[in-house]
Amino acid sequence: MFSLKRFVAIGVSAATIAAYSVLQPCPAKADDEGAIFGDVTVTQVAATPARAGETTVVTLTVENSGSDRVLVTGLRLPGREPSRIMGALGQGQSGEIGALSVRPGATEDLDGGKIWIEVGPLAHDLKPDSTVAASLVLGSYESPLALHVGPVATGSTKAIDPGAAKIASQSHEKTDHGTGC
Repeated sequence: MFSLKRFVAIGVSAATIAAYSVLQPCPAKADDEGAIFGDVTVTQVAATPARAGETTVVTLTVENSGSDRVLVTGLRLPGREPSRIMGALGQGQSGEIGALSVRPGATEDLDGGKIWIEVGPLAHDLKPDSTVAASLVLGSYESPLALHVGPVATGSTKAIDPGAAKIASQSHEKTDHGTGC
């Protein structure tokens, strides 16, 4: 028989995984222009909306076409909030990994599943369907970047309706009606 502690632990783990899957950021728009910094190309830049005081999840893809490794160490918003490179550690656990090294000729997807960036607590709201000027921190160098905030308030305290959760989990497809991702 399961003990009460084991039952509660399994329930908490399941709830954590379910909440994490619902809170995934909306992918960047298919026509996202991205950014190029020398040999580094950044695309599919997206963030979850969040209110001031909360944390947003930022996802992106980094391609290093150069001959030296690139070190992604964070992301800066205009409010200079702290950021952390996060990673999945297995069994529903995640934690700060410090930095992400992108080898020469490699592409790394900070997709929100295995690796992502968390920024917060935020000084200002990140409103759905907006773009915010940000800087990607590559070692000690900061590169300007347009941060696209998804259409669903997944980072806010509002309840998420099933239709909104579906929009947030869609792939990089462009919608016909011009809304959503």
